[in-house]
Amino acid sequence: MSSIETVAETELSALAARAFENAGLSAADAAVTARHLILMDLMGVSTHGVHRIEQYVKRIQAGVVDPKAPIIVDDRAPALALVDGGNGQGHVAAQRAFDVALEKAKTVGISFVAVRRSGHFGGTASYGYLAAQAGMILMTGTGASPAMAPFGGRDLKVGNNPFGCAAPGSLADPVSGPMPFILDMAQSVAARGKMRKLRDAGEPMPLGWALDKDGNPTTDPAAGLDGFIQFIGGHKGYGMALMVDILSGLLSGGEYLDQTRQMWDEDGPQGTSHFFIALDPARLLDVSEYDRRMADFRDRIKTTAPFNEGGEVLMPGEIEMRNLAERRAKGIPVPAKTLAEVRLLAEPA
Repeated sequence: MSSIETVAETELSALAARAFENAGLSAADAAVTARHLILMDLMGVSTHGVHRIEQYVKRIQAGVVDPKAPIIVDDRAPALALVDGGNGQGHVAAQRAFDVALEKAKTVGISFVAVRRSGHFGGTASYGYLAAQAGMILMTGTGASPAMAPFGGRDLKVGNNPFGCAAPGSLADPVSGPMPFILDMAQSVAARGKMRKLRDAGEPMPLGWALDKDGNPTTDPAAGLDGFIQFIGGHKGYGMALMVDILSGLLSGGEYLDQTRQMWDEDGPQGTSHFFIALDPARLLDVSEYDRRMADFRDRIKTTAPFNEGGEVLMPGEIEMRNLAERRAKGIPVPAKTLAEVRLLAEPA
């Protein structure tokens, strides 16, 4: 059997949705969760795709994620809302908050929606992609379990707290078509998902990603995961991580810093918090003018002379959109082991 199998988007989406339905999610909630995972796989971010299904299902089976959790929206103002995810599946609570944020922004121009008592909501890129498709600008972030020490300290109290920003694009790429701006970044040099992937494959990680538990540089991903993951830009990444936690955990009334529990543990709800800030660019610029300016903005970047001959200057999200176009046409590559796990979880009870 090949170590990698290629699966059509529709087939993989159906398998993922059935796996979540079997775990107890409603058909609608299973479809929402599957959509975000498949979007990440389409964009080539496999660390946040169907690779995660087995762990999500384990947490549901362990009783620390409520598959039927009621999601409560507390409408605070025309542009503000708080969402309580009821310790349910993170993608479901996040999608509800995302929908509320876009609805409010379309009504009043801009909105802020924070989420508490949620779970791991995947990557920020899938929400950014959906916002850009809807013609909206989105900033979003999520708290995460502690993986890094405050700058200058040695106690694990800060998560890598991913942050995302997306904006609609107007200029068509010759390969992938319309090209939105999509930034999806954690505050660590590398995401823990990438480190786990290397650990599971028995491969080393680049030097500089993490320190071991004694504070020594290491290329062993297992030692790095057990030690200190490093911030991007030192104190700057540290400040960004705290900013995301204030906007998500602190303002939502939920968990923050080392109160957020590990996704991989099965001894209680994770208590993850998120935030969504949506902005309708049509409230500031005529749509045609926005398109013209965004096209010029992108062109000014893309016409930059590459540092190396034959190289290319890229915009954030450009590689992901090319991956998405290619994989929608040719199928999504999935490790055979992962695909076998998903198919098993999707089998009728």
